[in-house]
Amino acid sequence: MASLKALTLTSVAVLALTRLATAADLLPPAPELPPPIAPAEFSGWYLRGDVGISENFSKPSVSISPDPVAAGLASGFLAPGADNTFLNPTISQSALFDAGVGYQVNNWFRADVTGELRGGGEFQSLKVLNDLGNNRQFADFYRANTSSAIGLVNAYADLGTWYGITPFVGAGVGVAYNRLSGLTDTGLSTQGRHGVFPTGGYASDHGATNFAWALMAGLDFNVTQNLKLELGYRYLNYGGFTSGAINCLDGGGCNCTPSTISTKTLASNDVRIGLRWMIGDNFAPPPPEPLVRKY
Repeated sequence: MASLKALTLTSVAVLALTRLATAADLLPPAPELPPPIAPAEFSGWYLRGDVGISENFSKPSVSISPDPVAAGLASGFLAPGADNTFLNPTISQSALFDAGVGYQVNNWFRADVTGELRGGGEFQSLKVLNDLGNNRQFADFYRANTSSAIGLVNAYADLGTWYGITPFVGAGVGVAYNRLSGLTDTGLSTQGRHGVFPTGGYASDHGATNFAWALMAGLDFNVTQNLKLELGYRYLNYGGFTSGAINCLDGGGCNCTPSTISTKTLASNDVRIGLRWMIGDNFAPPPPEPLVRKY
């Protein structure tokens, strides 16, 4: 009798386990999680505009032509050993504005063409010519206004977007038309026991075209889907300035000669803030979510 009860209980247990296993086989599989949705990708034209400040980070190299020392030695006006030096040449801060049009190829590469105006800067330098052999010294203080018109073709690599912020790097090449205006030469001629005499002159305005190139980095901020605020830094190398011929004013003992002043290797640190407006709604829609079976 006990054996019969044990056999019955065992059969019931086996039957229950079999039913549980069958029920588990009939349950639907766990739903698949959809993959992350890629951000919408834009390709198309855009407009841009920037304002900023330009700060020349190094002293420009200044020269005068023809060389007054060489000319003075050749004519016998200067004694051997005479030297000519430009002291503390500087170009002050300039305000800048640019506008341009570009094309966004995809989410990481874009290119644009910009035209830029910068002005409000001032060139200053003191030139000292020492003629120790004749116990003479000539000092000239030069001052002029600076302005530039710059055209660049630029390419950028956008480095990904996090929380609506996109860092980028870029480079550009182009031309710069640099102009010196209102150049004045104010100085003194010290000629030993003969006394001190005023010297000076002025130069006509003059501009010249130079090769220009730039390196850039910055951050883009998404204002709307079509509008981006851009904060950027740029290193710009834009050639040099050349004055017109200096017209001398005879102040009694003036040694001024018709000559031109030139600066070379102009390079600036530019900080800019601007806007980029994506033209149209050329945004690729995100891929559709995969279908998930529901039971």
